[in-house]
Amino acid sequence: MILVLCMIALFVAALLGIVFQDAPAVLVPAGACLLLAAFLLVRQAALRLFGTTRTLCVLFFALAASHVSLGFLLANLTVTHTSIRSNPDVYFANALLINSVGLLAAALGYAWKLQPAEPRTLSSLPVVDVDFVEQCFRLLLTAGALVMFFVYWRLGFLNYLTTPEKLPFLRYITSDLAGGSAADEWLANRAMDLLTVALPFLVYRTVKRPRLAGILLITLGYLALLLPLRRANLLGVLFASLILVGIERHNVYRLTRRWILVGTGLYIFSQCLFLATVVSSDFSPEGVLAVSSTALPEVRDLGWTLNRLDGERLNGITFAQALIPLPSVASDWSAKHSLRAISTKLIGVDQSGQSGGLRLTLMGEGYINFGYLGAIGASFLWGCVVAWCEQLLSLVARIHSEFMNYISVMCFVWLCLLFYLAGTQAAASLKMGAMLILAVAWLCKWRPGAESAPQGPQPWGSFAQRSETPGLAP
Repeated sequence: MILVLCMIALFVAALLGIVFQDAPAVLVPAGACLLLAAFLLVRQAALRLFGTTRTLCVLFFALAASHVSLGFLLANLTVTHTSIRSNPDVYFANALLINSVGLLAAALGYAWKLQPAEPRTLSSLPVVDVDFVEQCFRLLLTAGALVMFFVYWRLGFLNYLTTPEKLPFLRYITSDLAGGSAADEWLANRAMDLLTVALPFLVYRTVKRPRLAGILLITLGYLALLLPLRRANLLGVLFASLILVGIERHNVYRLTRRWILVGTGLYIFSQCLFLATVVSSDFSPEGVLAVSSTALPEVRDLGWTLNRLDGERLNGITFAQALIPLPSVASDWSAKHSLRAISTKLIGVDQSGQSGGLRLTLMGEGYINFGYLGAIGASFLWGCVVAWCEQLLSLVARIHSEFMNYISVMCFVWLCLLFYLAGTQAAASLKMGAMLILAVAWLCKWRPGAESAPQGPQPWGSFAQRSETPGLAP
């Protein structure tokens, strides 16, 4: 009955968005109600299956609803930085409703797909030697750091470090205007993929067994990851590392919730720090709030995109380009039809790479392609994937496998953080990360008769019960 009511609410909300698209007084209350309904539906589904609402995916939906709400409330503070010349409230109200409809559709997919996980689903998976896995990740981290430092050294990043007012533009050092190229950007992105795949597992292992060499290598990796100034990737690595440590200590929910608040504060502080010299040299409290609001630009950017599209639809172009197996540096069509390229063109910025484009959520990307049907369809499928992540986290909490813990946490971070925030812009990183992890799993597969590490191989399918369920513990 609850699912049916939520489906009716989605239909009514989409109808309101079409009929009253110029009436914020109707759209804003409807969006707020949908956000609350999505959160309550997810809590009810988790309580029904797990007997607790203290799960990572419930926490994520709560943060997603807060993210949309705050993004809407702060959108008007930076409207002067956009090209919206009239009625910004109308576009932001539509953006709020679109994200709210998408989040409720995702909650429906989550509640519909969430089922008890069966241990036998992992019984056919191979055995891996975690010590060999650690060695492989060390090689990946070293390679990623060296490539990143080489690319930025060749493009003269030392000049940016010695001139503080130029630091905010370090993110665009690979653009044509700064002397970079598409190849430089591709190399930097792939180096970042190596770092984001390797760092969480190495941090987790180093926390368990601290060694000076490991600490130094991790420090090198984080320094390389900081160079592109892409905070979403950095936060993804930090959260993945944190969740892995929390699983080991059996307090993953409380630890994650606490440090997410700390991470959010650091995120906003970094936004103010790097934009202070760009926006104003004399900061008032209102100026600080306006700059910090750019840390949550998704609702504002969706409203901006709606204004520039003026009712036009992309008809699935951004989703199609994400499915092309060729890298963007080798496919001109993919490079020109990515969400980044389209959004920079919409706002009047050429495609020389000096801008990362507008940031739309997956819901927003679904809408600009197929309208409310696209927002609901893409979000529902994504909610089903989130439910799969919840089941995987619940399942691996019952087995003694560091590598499976790592895989489940990386899936959660990639799908519930990066894919939610960036949509198909995160597709390349997800595909590359998945290939790297599969390659490491194959290389580190334990074979009978081979000499095992001192602690022995880690089976993916060992179903010995733990005394607690770390993924769900308060």
